Amino acid sequence: MIRYTVLRLLQTVPVLFGFSIVVFFLVRLIPGDPAVAALGSRATPQLSARVRDQLGLDLPLWQQYVNFLTNALQGDFGISFFYQQDVWAVTVERLPITLLLMAYAIALAVSIAIPCAFISAVRQGRVTDHALRVLFTIGLGMPVFWSGIILAYIFGVKVQLLPITGQGSGGLDTLAHLTLPAITLAISISPILVRTLRSSIIEVLASDYVTTGRAMGLKASTLNVSYILRNSLRPVVTVVTINLGYLIGGTVIVERIFSLAGVGSLLIGSIATRDYAVIQLATLIFALLVVVTNLAGDLLYRLLDPRMALHA
Repeated sequence: MIRYTVLRLLQTVPVLFGFSIVVFFLVRLIPGDPAVAALGSRATPQLSARVRDQLGLDLPLWQQYVNFLTNALQGDFGISFFYQQDVWAVTVERLPITLLLMAYAIALAVSIAIPCAFISAVRQGRVTDHALRVLFTIGLGMPVFWSGIILAYIFGVKVQLLPITGQGSGGLDTLAHLTLPAITLAISISPILVRTLRSSIIEVLASDYVTTGRAMGLKASTLNVSYILRNSLRPVVTVVTINLGYLIGGTVIVERIFSLAGVGSLLIGSIATRDYAVIQLATLIFALLVVVTNLAGDLLYRLLDPRMALHA
């Protein structure tokens, strides 16, 4: 497993390299001039030309990329046009809130999916099964921004049960501020988890070892957890890792709705201001997060099923 992990981490290098090329050239397609955006109302043709020269934006694109890559390999991702600070400092200080929000959302989604999928599978074809499937189908069809606005209005404005803006002052206060955003994200991904887990549980329920366990008189708790649930969770791990990109996209929107100072809201704001350096680092961080999470999913899959061989 150690050899597999090292090899997979080494494979992230060409992946990130290719991703950096795509992102670097795509951000240059964003309409607008970064120099004009940086100068604002003070922008004149002369000042804009001077800023472009200072930022190296008047160089050929291939040379700009070589400069970016050379500096990035030395840990220098440039200076933010908008914040006039080191990009690494601006971006990384916002990373913990984004990671906490995503982890909270995944935990809530799994907590919702496991009991609902189990009940739906055990009561397959009954009223409870149909009701749960309809409910989660509706949840799947709701856009993240819409469910976020509805939850903020109901629980933040009408009931005033949970805060709807900011990330709090730490500890339980931060957890309270992240609850509505995390629920919003959980609603968007839990239907996929429920559908996958329900199908997996139905398949496991029909297996011979479950029938044997029942015949041996095993306790219901032992049978449900050790036999059924553990063997049903493997596809869920795959689904979570595959849908991480979708979760990141939802995080970017949710951070904006609930005014969270995370990497997602920073990315949206930087696109509006044409802050190339911030966009490049933020997207690279998200790409690295997807790669590392997929690796973690493979390792967790191996722990759930020791019979599975790992091939880098």
